[in-house]
Amino acid sequence: MVGREDELAALAQFLAGPPPPRVLLLEGEAGIGKTTLWRQATTLGEQRGLRTLTCSPAESETQLPFTAAGDLLRAEAASVLDSLPPPQRRALAAALLLEDVEGPPPEPRAVAVAFLGALRGLSEAEPLLVAVDDVQWLDGPSALLLEFALRRIREERVLFLLARRASGSTGAPLGLERAP
Repeated sequence: MVGREDELAALAQFLAGPPPPRVLLLEGEAGIGKTTLWRQATTLGEQRGLRTLTCSPAESETQLPFTAAGDLLRAEAASVLDSLPPPQRRALAAALLLEDVEGPPPEPRAVAVAFLGALRGLSEAEPLLVAVDDVQWLDGPSALLLEFALRRIREERVLFLLARRASGSTGAPLGLERAP
């Protein structure tokens, strides 16, 4: 990447900085290269030994519940589910459409606690990078899961890398202003 040395240095510093948890938000107008920087950061994170969970939601998917959460956990689903207590396992498996679970839909809190448990479990073995491009297109349930986790991650080795198109909104996405 030419002409992005300052941004690349900031990404490298974020990935190697003080102990997690940490969050980095890439924000700017459409077409300025946020996704290119985001991809470079995920590659650099993987090269540095971070287990990397990624998703790139699209506007057309905002009405499909748990799509982004499913994308984040897709490669880790089997190991994650096996490590969760049965009520959380059933809730997350049902929400992500990984198993046919009988009965009513899972309680939102059960899914959120399971998602948080999944991130915590994954970060025990190695540091974790949760990277979401185009965070403005997250489906509502996935956004709630991420916000729930962001507010509760404390000492776990989890980094969050978010990219968002600048808009008229001045607030931080996913409740970041309330995150520790």
